[in-house]
Amino acid sequence: MFLLLPVFCSQLRCSLLEALIGCGSSVKLNPSRVAGQLVLGSQRLLAISNLLRKGSREFDFLLHGKSMAPTLPDSSWIRVLPAEKGRFTVGQVLTYASKDRVMAHRLVRSMKSGSTEYLITRGDATVCCDWPVPATSVLGTVIAFSTGGLWQPVGPPPERGLVFRSMAFLISNLVGNLLRVSPRIAVSTAKRIIRIHGMVEKARGYLKRRVALGSGRGVAL
Repeated sequence: MFLLLPVFCSQLRCSLLEALIGCGSSVKLNPSRVAGQLVLGSQRLLAISNLLRKGSREFDFLLHGKSMAPTLPDSSWIRVLPAEKGRFTVGQVLTYASKDRVMAHRLVRSMKSGSTEYLITRGDATVCCDWPVPATSVLGTVIAFSTGGLWQPVGPPPERGLVFRSMAFLISNLVGNLLRVSPRIAVSTAKRIIRIHGMVEKARGYLKRRVALGSGRGVAL
């Protein structure tokens, strides 16, 4: 699940523009817009991340994606409280910088590899955990969401069956154990698992459509 540019107070928006422009290439943002798609290079995203963590005010993001459903519906707004360094609890929904976008997923593991603290998150709707990210990439904690103007607190993850819970635990445990050995191996393994899972889900969806189509033809006959 990725996010759009947050809504800032005017002073913070000006600081954001300065941070972006200072990264070396032109940036065109319409000041009258409250949100725009966040697809930025790693340097710009790092500048945004550092700026937001220094702020003391809450800020809002527009959500895109279904990986946190039904906890956080697609196209809902989320309210983020800037992160306090090192203060993360398993079960919290965190926003963090990942490559060229900002993600909002639930924290499932926190551990150190060498002197660096890493976090492993997972969307409520998927069995696969994300690849580990440094704790320094966290922007803040999601404290509320809104779908129609009414803000609600973020609830716990939905109840899942034994198979789902077991698979989610095994995958995150595997990635966590590999993280102790090598962050690079842990990241590449997590990405491979996500890719394989995506292929399996696509195949299952295709088979379901074929079965449904065949059933429909059978009824018509």
